[in-house]
Amino acid sequence: TAPSCSGAMCGRGAYTMAPGRCSRIAGGARVRDAKRLRPRYNLGPQSFVPVVRRLASGAGQTKGQQDGLEVVAMRWGLVPSFAKRREEYDGWGAPSTFNARVEGLESSGMWRRLLGSHRGVVLFDGFYEWKTVGKTKVPMFIRHPDNYLGHCISQPKAVGSTSAPGGVDSSSCDSSGPVLPVEPTQSQAQDASDPQTQADHTFPEGPRHAPLMMAALYDIWKPGKEAEGEALESASILTMDSSGTPVFKVHDRMPVFLTPDTAAAWLDTSVGFSEVLPAVMKASVELAGQLHIYEVPPLVSNMRNDTPECLLPKKEYDSRQLSKGIGRFFAKKAEAPAVAPVAAPAEPAS
Repeated sequence: TAPSCSGAMCGRGAYTMAPGRCSRIAGGARVRDAKRLRPRYNLGPQSFVPVVRRLASGAGQTKGQQDGLEVVAMRWGLVPSFAKRREEYDGWGAPSTFNARVEGLESSGMWRRLLGSHRGVVLFDGFYEWKTVGKTKVPMFIRHPDNYLGHCISQPKAVGSTSAPGGVDSSSCDSSGPVLPVEPTQSQAQDASDPQTQADHTFPEGPRHAPLMMAALYDIWKPGKEAEGEALESASILTMDSSGTPVFKVHDRMPVFLTPDTAAAWLDTSVGFSEVLPAVMKASVELAGQLHIYEVPPLVSNMRNDTPECLLPKKEYDSRQLSKGIGRFFAKKAEAPAVAPVAAPAEPAS
């Protein structure tokens, strides 16, 4: 069954990028806790996701890195530093903190304290949302189109820069970038039961298209005298009204999308929240108008299904299922040719 999403964005996404690619997105930044990042085709809150943030000047840098950036594996679903126990924000019935509405950040003590110094950028391949069609919830996947060139965070620029969405300062970005097809190929969409698929996954770099960069706030929870465990870094993705964008046909909320330039501005904590926000919001609306939105198989509605097939366009998924099942049964048996021809690779579905 489809998840309940009334009043808020659904918390589902896909992340298949290698830590090395995350590093290049952030201008060669180091990646902390990379072992917690693994390919996920259907992830939800409390999963670990890559978050780019800015360190104090000079902290943790090596030559060639952008000034003070690092990528950290953080829990998706913020646990505030003032929580007595992290378990207060785990499981059913806990406060929902995987999203935060940008319109209410300054009026809430929970979020206001983070606006000046705890801004981050969450990296996803794309995210899922459920479109209401009559009484049915139809799963959709939302990502950048193939021709969008905003693969990396720009060097910091002045707020209000006139650069078009997707403009990149080439001096700060490894443009060699992605190497894999936009949609999983047939060999990449093997059954989840195949142990080889699980042990030796086929996405060393991630998808060919540029990653979604989404504005976030993060916090660091540390156990006190009444709690046990290690420190936990966690984040919340900011959301905004989707009116006036194609996303509105799917849901009335959407993430605050960042371009390479507005991602750099958002991470520049020397600039105040109220000063950076107008340019970020304007660019997010423009960027949303360019997104690629397509229907995916209903299997994504069950989080236990975490395979490349979740990302397939539904028509392609249905075609493959038909060829595996009844279509194969009724297929006409053709006489084998003397020499079997080599089939040309199928074009990836758009």
